[in-house]
Amino acid sequence: MEGKNYTQQEWLAEGKRLFGDKYEDYKFKCPRCGNVASGQEFKDAGQNPNAMYCECIGRHVKGKGCDWAAYGLFDICKVHVDGKPVFEFAPDDKEED
Repeated sequence: MEGKNYTQQEWLAEGKRLFGDKYEDYKFKCPRCGNVASGQEFKDAGQNPNAMYCECIGRHVKGKGCDWAAYGLFDICKVHVDGKPVFEFAPDDKEED
């Protein structure tokens, strides 16, 4: 599958460039349903914010998104960090203005 391949350091630098210093502000797009969620949304749902890049928020919040996970049986992710599938960064609302 064609996509982006990052080292962990490159990936974290890209997240910082897009969303700033606060890790919980990073947003990721589920490759299956397209839902966008931030680390803060995971935190507010009582989940580990690190799940934001590999799990759809729908796994934890009923009625929002789906139950997809990047570490499941099928790899449909277009982004990989150190060879592991992760969700794509979501477009930043500030960049769309």
